[in-house]
Amino acid sequence: MEIQRYDYLGNSSIGFYATITDTQAIFPPEFKEEKKELFDVEKTAETFINRTRLVGLFTAGNSNCILIPKGATSREKNKLEEAGIDFQVLETNDNALGNLILANDEGAVISEKIEEHKEEIEEALEVEVTVSRIANIKNPGVCTEANSNGVLLHREAGEDDAEKIMKALGVEDADIGTVDMGSPYIGSGLVATDTAVLTGENTTGPEVGRIDRTLMQE
Repeated sequence: MEIQRYDYLGNSSIGFYATITDTQAIFPPEFKEEKKELFDVEKTAETFINRTRLVGLFTAGNSNCILIPKGATSREKNKLEEAGIDFQVLETNDNALGNLILANDEGAVISEKIEEHKEEIEEALEVEVTVSRIANIKNPGVCTEANSNGVLLHREAGEDDAEKIMKALGVEDADIGTVDMGSPYIGSGLVATDTAVLTGENTTGPEVGRIDRTLMQE
């Protein structure tokens, strides 16, 4: 497993720009090819979402399905179909799905803002879904990042938060941390699969160390 740093078009909030699972990924145009290859996923699409490069902000999912907002254009959906991406449109006005959903292949945690879509999300992702805040923040996707090894949480998350999220995602390790030189919004500055992690250039050595201990296999 490997951790690398990368700023996309000069922006270190890498989590806002890509959605990557162990089998499929969506990247915006001009995402560096060698950084895509770091993840070695089977199906890869390059497209805008909601007419923006903010793919990671507007999409979320796991190896079974990537959820996209209802504002995605026909051309964007065609790009996903051509790449073989398994996706589903979530019909909600709260379209920043990357902020609202934290998922791995064992479970998902969603915001109370989209609780009415809980069953739909469970069917799409093929996992049990938990509705929860983290550190009293309504958007679990932006303040955490997880894979099948562990979950890295907002620095103000407590033990109850950690235990709840570990149970929901079926992982055995959790820790608090920061990215991008002190940001507690882990999901904005980090993308992780079971084989690789990509974070922003501003993420410090100690921050990378905590990412390594929590999300990377021994």
